[in-house]
Amino acid sequence: MSRARGALLALVAGNQLGVPTEYLGTPEAIRKQFPAGVTDLAPPPKNSPYDDDAAMALLFGESLLAARGFDAADLARRWVKWMKVDGRGIGNTTKRALTLIDRGKEPFEAGRLVYQENPRFSAGNGSVMRCVPAALRYHDDLDRLIRVSTQQAAITHADERCTWGAAAVNLAARELLHGNIYFIDEVLHRIGDRAPRVLRDAIHRVPREREADLPIAGPESGYVVHCIEIAFWFVTHDRSLEETLMFLAQAGGDTDTNAAVAGALLGARYGETALPPRWVAQIVGAQGIGKLAEELVRAA
Repeated sequence: MSRARGALLALVAGNQLGVPTEYLGTPEAIRKQFPAGVTDLAPPPKNSPYDDDAAMALLFGESLLAARGFDAADLARRWVKWMKVDGRGIGNTTKRALTLIDRGKEPFEAGRLVYQENPRFSAGNGSVMRCVPAALRYHDDLDRLIRVSTQQAAITHADERCTWGAAAVNLAARELLHGNIYFIDEVLHRIGDRAPRVLRDAIHRVPREREADLPIAGPESGYVVHCIEIAFWFVTHDRSLEETLMFLAQAGGDTDTNAAVAGALLGARYGETALPPRWVAQIVGAQGIGKLAEELVRAA
């Protein structure tokens, strides 16, 4: 259970750690704004405990339990309600899809419409930031894990890089939850030729890639394939959870989501005890988040 709790708590911690630096762009700009570094989670605004990565992931987990499995309509309703009462940090693609759903479109239809409107800019990382609850709920059922991972993604991000990206992240999380730190080959085997070549190529190069070559900051910040590549790299290269999340929060690019996805996987590898106690104390509702992770695993 420690690994399951670690996955969900570290996702929230990584997200919260990276929020203050998300829009600063470069490491230089972040150092100027935070000369002492980013080492603690910033307090969230009043009445908005979680940014979009954490909020949507926790709502996904709650839906999987309440609906006794995946229910796209139930999940979409929860996300739409959150968007209307809070919506902090929500991305443009997600907002457009949820707005269509609020106006009466079916969940998967909304995702397809958003993709068709602008396919060139459809591969953001919004589908992978929130997907890990499916790895906890379906850790013992690989076929359903893949199916639900892609389906939750398609509600807002119908691009195959996003749907199969979510499957890849959750397959990695599943292997790590089961103690397999050599997860790259298993992920590639399971997604096979069904996943887009660009995603498979990015995962293939992770074991041999240098940290300096990681696509962290730059014009493609927020691209789903880069987000997955970054997260897989830090888990594969034995970096600690605390070191990784502080580095990503200060490395530029899409700091909060890079740290959230890497945090989820590192939490699944090392367990809850890898989180600094001060971070856990800075997370609103940490005890409830840990309980949610346990309940998802037990529901499998």
